[in-house]
Amino acid sequence: MIRLTVCTVLACLAAMAQGADPAAPSLPTFRAEARLVQAYVSIFDKHGNPLPNLTRDRFQVLDAGHAQALSVFEGAEDAVSCALLLDTTGSMTEYLPALRIAAMHFVDELRTDESVAVYTFNRTLQVNQKFTTDKKLVKTAIMRTSAAGMTRLFDSVAQVSRDLEAREGKKALVVFTDGDDNASMLNAAGAIGKAKQSGVPIYVIAQGSGLKEARLMKILEDLAAGTGGIAFRLTKPEKVGEVFSEISRSLLHTYLLSWKLPEEAGTSWRPIKVTVAGVEDARIRTRQGYWPN
Repeated sequence: MIRLTVCTVLACLAAMAQGADPAAPSLPTFRAEARLVQAYVSIFDKHGNPLPNLTRDRFQVLDAGHAQALSVFEGAEDAVSCALLLDTTGSMTEYLPALRIAAMHFVDELRTDESVAVYTFNRTLQVNQKFTTDKKLVKTAIMRTSAAGMTRLFDSVAQVSRDLEAREGKKALVVFTDGDDNASMLNAAGAIGKAKQSGVPIYVIAQGSGLKEARLMKILEDLAAGTGGIAFRLTKPEKVGEVFSEISRSLLHTYLLSWKLPEEAGTSWRPIKVTVAGVEDARIRTRQGYWPN
């Protein structure tokens, strides 16, 4: 959810016109607040090919069944702020060399004006590199990662989602993990709830325990699906590059739609449906809905 605040100081303007002091404390200030809901949308044709260059007028948003006028639209060509959240616990040792190489290729595939941050987590969350468009700094941070310690996955996902939520424009979170959390204060439901609330799409690359235990994989899939992202199953370290390429391809064809929170929104869960005019059998990936604040 985004909040936009507009100050209308009509009384001050009137006072200035009459030569009065506009800073006088007795003059009232009127504030009007508009709250926006965001949905990231990826569109594919029936063959799975992404559809670029779609214009604002092609999209329709149904918020709890009611059509909404778009307040903000960002196209596939607009830049993305992407956070990499890498599991560097002891269980990741086997995958780390291939992960470093694939993540650096992923950074190279992003556009020059797109910002990237690198986070790692084990027992704690570390910011290895703040958001920057300098790819050399990002790749240096990736190369410095090492594996050791326990897993604080849920807390880390929630914190990085909040960090991304504060940034302007399109955003995405890429998480590489085995899904086995043993150190977080949050549980799985809490992490999924906070991720859904932020609205930032999460792309999860799952390996190790996440593939062997159905419970863990279900958590990771719910985390991704609830935000409009994807959960990938990585069975071999050497395949991680292919997965990162697929995520890069998706980010290059993502749209951002925003509309005003309906006055009657209340506090209950509100489902979202997005349609695109003129595309036969389109496959649309977006968040499932949201909880009004």
